[in-house]
Amino acid sequence: MSYEGKARKILESNKYLVLSTSTKDADPWAAVVFFVYDTNYNFYFLSAIDSTHSKNILENPKVAGVVFDSSSPIGTSDEVQIKGKAALVDKDEVVKVITLYCERLYPDAKIPPTERYRPEDYSGAAEFRFF
Repeated sequence: MSYEGKARKILESNKYLVLSTSTKDADPWAAVVFFVYDTNYNFYFLSAIDSTHSKNILENPKVAGVVFDSSSPIGTSDEVQIKGKAALVDKDEVVKVITLYCERLYPDAKIPPTERYRPEDYSGAAEFRFF
């Protein structure tokens, strides 16, 4: 199996990303977030705007992360390691991210994604925001 195939399998079969952030002074922090991703492997998560990792991202957008199956026997686990920049999702992208989120969280749902998660609840001064 190709590296991309292995990575896709890991991403599809796991729901949590260990997200590493830091302040601009390099004070590190790690948090576990439920994640989704698009066809270009852009990762998205929903978080409280006042959480430590959200505050860190707003101060220093450099992030790293790992996705892995923590139930694998020792020595048998594969993982996907990532690094990049994180930011708040732009208002015009919120519907796309809500759709991705709902497809992963509620694959058999009959409720339209924007009825479950109203876009206006995830922009501006909202308590929770997509990154």
